[in-house]
Amino acid sequence: MQFIDECVVELKAGNGGNGIVSWRKEAHNPYGGPYGGDGGDGGDIILIGDNNINSLNDLHHTKRIKAQNGENGGTKVSTGKSGEHLYIKVPLGTVAIDFETNEVITEIINIGQTFTICNGGKGGHGNWWFKNPENKVPKLHENGDLGECKKVKLVLKYIADIGMVGLPNAGKSTLVSKLTTAHPKVANYQFTTLTPVLGVCEYKNERMVFADIPGLIEGASEGKGLGHEFLRHIERCSILIHMISLNPDDNMDINEAYDVIMSELKLYQRQIINKPIVVVANKIDCDIDNEQINKLKSHLPNVEIIGISALNSINLEELLEKIYQKYIVQKQQKLAELAKQKNKVVKVVEVKKLPDYSKDIKIEKIDEGIFKITSKYLEYWTHKIPLDTSDNIIRYNQKLKNLEIEEKVKQLGGKRGDTMLIYDNELTLD
Repeated sequence: MQFIDECVVELKAGNGGNGIVSWRKEAHNPYGGPYGGDGGDGGDIILIGDNNINSLNDLHHTKRIKAQNGENGGTKVSTGKSGEHLYIKVPLGTVAIDFETNEVITEIINIGQTFTICNGGKGGHGNWWFKNPENKVPKLHENGDLGECKKVKLVLKYIADIGMVGLPNAGKSTLVSKLTTAHPKVANYQFTTLTPVLGVCEYKNERMVFADIPGLIEGASEGKGLGHEFLRHIERCSILIHMISLNPDDNMDINEAYDVIMSELKLYQRQIINKPIVVVANKIDCDIDNEQINKLKSHLPNVEIIGISALNSINLEELLEKIYQKYIVQKQQKLAELAKQKNKVVKVVEVKKLPDYSKDIKIEKIDEGIFKITSKYLEYWTHKIPLDTSDNIIRYNQKLKNLEIEEKVKQLGGKRGDTMLIYDNELTLD
């Protein structure tokens, strides 16, 4: 199966249901009072973190996702049923990015974490809502608001404690299969691993998650091969294992093999090389006279190098203990940071961007006697107020009057009887 860690989807929250005009039926009173209920709210679209999935494959094949609309209001002041919220399960480590602006909207990093990415429209009011002492028989009602639409790019960055990097054929897949529950495809040729693999290691009552990052090549930081796609998966790792093969058939120069990977990490994101890094010289059983490992140690005099054979399980216990010690240090640092944050009064609020109801107006003369008028404010109210009752027409005309629409059209040469096109409405200039 193809591994997908990036996709683009169009999201559409549910529209609010419409309010209605209805009357209570009473003897000798044809208008026995307003009785029309409000429309139900449209369903939201909500991202939720799920640790049981590890790719975006399903979403890649679903280009458009739509939540349920709210139902229209009913008689007897009954409110329409709200649309059901639509939950989209995403892997932990998913970043949601606005496709148009390239701004990060949110990151889902915890199991069960939710984020409302598109808000459903509010239901419109029925005529019961408009009742007041001055207007006891209102013929007013509203359409529901439209649900939010967004085009979103989802990018997966794996969440793992330990990320394993190295040139192709360094032996990462073999090592992760020995240390964890993962069972990646293993063979003695380059680029065996084509997708990142997560594995869990239970050691000394700790649960450490390893990420086997596919083999990098020179130029990966510039996107060569599948560089960017793979490099982003190590951004959230606390510890890195840099694996180098001691087999001369795998590397022309063992020192260069080390330098290439470190250079690519630094070029991609400089702070990555500040993470704790365990340098592992694999296939020690191929280096019978220790020539290769001694050469590497001379190149890195201040770096501890652990020689192992992943295939034959040589020195794996020593390596695991070293990783465990670094893991504990990182874990304690994270706990200390969380403790500091708990002492601060921080209110986490899911910020909702308010709709743009700008009253800025654009008037275009598109033909003789025909003017097209656009405005975010008018677009909203043209949808909101259906022109199907006398009271609604009066209310809509009041919105136009507040913006001095007719006066502005006349200033541009409009005459009585000319046509004003305001979205779905075609009105005559007085």
